[in-house]
Amino acid sequence: MFELEVEKLLKNVGIKEVEFETPPQKEFGDIAFPCFQLAKKEKKNPVEIAKNIASKIKTKDTIFTKVEARGPYVNIFFDWEKISEKILKQMLKFKMDLGKGKKVMVEYSQPNPVHPMHIGHARTTFLGDAVANVLDFVGYKVVKANYMNDTGLQVAKLVAAYLEWAKGKKPEGKPDFWLWQYYVKYHEEENNNPSLEEKAREILRKVELEENKAAKKVWDQIVDWCIEGFEQTYKRVGVNFDVYLHESKFRKAGKKLVEAAIKKGIASKNDEGAIVAGLEKYDLKKTIILRSDGTGLYVTSDLGMTLYKFEKYKLDKAIWVVSSEQNLYFQQLFKIFELLGYKFFKNCYHLSFDLVRLSEGKMSSREGRAVMLDEVVSKIVDLAYQEVSKRNSELTEKEKIELAEKIGIGALKYAIVRIEPENQIIFDWNQMLSFDGNTGPYLQYAHTRCSSILKKAGKWKPNYSVEVNEHEKELLKTIMKFPEAVEHAAKEMKPYLICNYAYELATTFANFYEKCPVLKAEQDTKNFRLTLVQATKIGLEKSLNLIGIQVPEKM
Repeated sequence: MFELEVEKLLKNVGIKEVEFETPPQKEFGDIAFPCFQLAKKEKKNPVEIAKNIASKIKTKDTIFTKVEARGPYVNIFFDWEKISEKILKQMLKFKMDLGKGKKVMVEYSQPNPVHPMHIGHARTTFLGDAVANVLDFVGYKVVKANYMNDTGLQVAKLVAAYLEWAKGKKPEGKPDFWLWQYYVKYHEEENNNPSLEEKAREILRKVELEENKAAKKVWDQIVDWCIEGFEQTYKRVGVNFDVYLHESKFRKAGKKLVEAAIKKGIASKNDEGAIVAGLEKYDLKKTIILRSDGTGLYVTSDLGMTLYKFEKYKLDKAIWVVSSEQNLYFQQLFKIFELLGYKFFKNCYHLSFDLVRLSEGKMSSREGRAVMLDEVVSKIVDLAYQEVSKRNSELTEKEKIELAEKIGIGALKYAIVRIEPENQIIFDWNQMLSFDGNTGPYLQYAHTRCSSILKKAGKWKPNYSVEVNEHEKELLKTIMKFPEAVEHAAKEMKPYLICNYAYELATTFANFYEKCPVLKAEQDTKNFRLTLVQATKIGLEKSLNLIGIQVPEKM
């Protein structure tokens, strides 16, 4: 927050290129300037350079109390009494405009409309939602998009299964779960009954090539039922979208781009009659972009949809939140647009993440071996309900249920988002459902503790500046880090940095609360500490909201 003031301080003594480090120990100051690069440039001893710089700096009428040389470092100490007001007021009225109104589409979740969302979908859903929230918070105009892979052979197989075993029936219970049983049955029967796959392929040809209205009607109904089930799940976990993009609507547009790729020599027909984009000379594998029978693939529609995204929404950037299994695919997709001459390829970004796996191995929805997201949510909320009931017997049944939803879903979201995207998540009930340590409920509880203190205080007047002790200073330091955490999370599209910050804030606050009485302190100190509590509460609430977690006022 005060980097500009530090830069000015150093530039006053002739230091033009400034970089900072955080000292490893508190007694070494609040911020340090390492002299190694300067020593290398001037061919002098870095220890002597540090001594020389420190001797020249004057701290009178600044926000610093002293500057001292320690080895090859110039260590700078803040006047916390002077800067506390700015830190606290910034948290109370925080605003950042990194985006400057630029338009960004974040596409995430993307469940296949053939089965319910499994726990693997939780990662793209919660990670994508957090990224969208952070970008919106810092001033981007964000479009939250969900891509429905509503065409292709996998949907045709579900339609074939429905016509084979449930024709004319309507879903019983949650529609996506009801349809899943037939999807699993199809794959169980497929090996013993080869005609099933031919039926599915015939349905695909009727819908895509022949535009058979009767077949399309059944197809659309199946997809609509699945989406209806997805929307029930989204509503429960507090995720919403601005737009649904259906793959089927972009297949024709994609085929036109395939034709353009052929004309430009980017793609050609192989011996089997399929259209292949030859990308080998770009260190990418060749990829089929249209089947030999004229039906499209996922990439065919994605070509049409990507062009639509940029033209329809006037995007400055498009982000796909998709697993690392598709790393090569997106490199190929973006390269095709580059070769076609579309400049927006530079503004296409694949936010890659590793998978969520079961401890016994990879999940398979078609085999019925998967942990479904709805089941996870229900189980974790049930566990939260048991904890709420133990601790809050005075609550009404409705209040217990509402609180359990916030705690349980918050625990799940935090457990997913706090892991760095490139790291795999091994789904483990004991770890997911832990309410101790670095968890969502721990942060929610810290927030409720702040709320309780402020409620007990009654009327009070904010005080932004007193002579601070070590524990107050540490809390101020952590509060001060919020803008930096948000900025890095937005620029790097890494919302786990918000989780890291929130956990640090909660633990620092816990230490402050243990060491510094708030309500029993002398009046000026009491008001200052209440201001610290209020800023902490706001910091926790903003952080949790950014990663999609609701904050209860009591637990």
